[in-house]
Amino acid sequence: MSNPTATEAKAFDCTLTWGLAAMRMAADMAAAGVRATEKGAAFDVVTLADGAIESFLRSKVRDSFPDHGFLGEEEGGPKGPHPWQWVVDPIDGTLNYATGLAGAACSIALYRDASPVVGAIADFSANRIYRARAGTGVILCHDGTAEVECRPSPTPIGSARVFIEWGWEDLDPVMVGTIQGLAKGRPRVLRIVGGAAYALLNVALRGGCMLGIGLRIWDIAAGVVIAREAGLEVKLWEEQTPSVHVIAGSADDVRELTPIVEELGASRVTATYSGPP
Repeated sequence: MSNPTATEAKAFDCTLTWGLAAMRMAADMAAAGVRATEKGAAFDVVTLADGAIESFLRSKVRDSFPDHGFLGEEEGGPKGPHPWQWVVDPIDGTLNYATGLAGAACSIALYRDASPVVGAIADFSANRIYRARAGTGVILCHDGTAEVECRPSPTPIGSARVFIEWGWEDLDPVMVGTIQGLAKGRPRVLRIVGGAAYALLNVALRGGCMLGIGLRIWDIAAGVVIAREAGLEVKLWEEQTPSVHVIAGSADDVRELTPIVEELGASRVTATYSGPP
């Protein structure tokens, strides 16, 4: 599979079957009863499903793409540089999953030469998988029975939404400062769902923007691909630490929200920008 297009096509096909399996695993383990334990930071929890899904995806990548790298939330791995790198969050929004809320999803992305080229998000609450390949301008949606093209359909109300996600759960001054910063701009409808992948997906499909501070790359990798293919502009900041900050939305959103990130994010960041494909 030396041809990048062929590799990406194969990977794209795999994300559907893997995402369906991850969704079934999450549902089956939830039905058996979810037990969550804290990983260290307050309210940063992990469940047996997180580990089981990541182990499953690692084994699938190892079998199908033995020369590819793998970075997952639970077991880690090298971030790069690597010609081909899978970046996976088995359950983004684990606290939502553990407490029966919407907003939990499995995020699967493939990077080629440090750029995300394939993204898939399995939305556990909707029981749907959304997938996109970089440069196609197409988002596909599978409802468990069939897959169709999903055309973004923003509305005036949807476009007023701003989703905020932070890389931690407990309330602190940065959270308060972010909301205060938003209050200085144009009127918006604020939403905090506790899942960056879920937030990016909803912005891509229904409009609005997403602002994330102190996240990890596995939280947003797949969502960035889908957001770009929906025609959104995406701006990323990657710190010297593993944290990343992100804005996804219109050009006006990126311009208006950038000062908030630069004020409240870590002081040493490198911004990388990508507009619509």
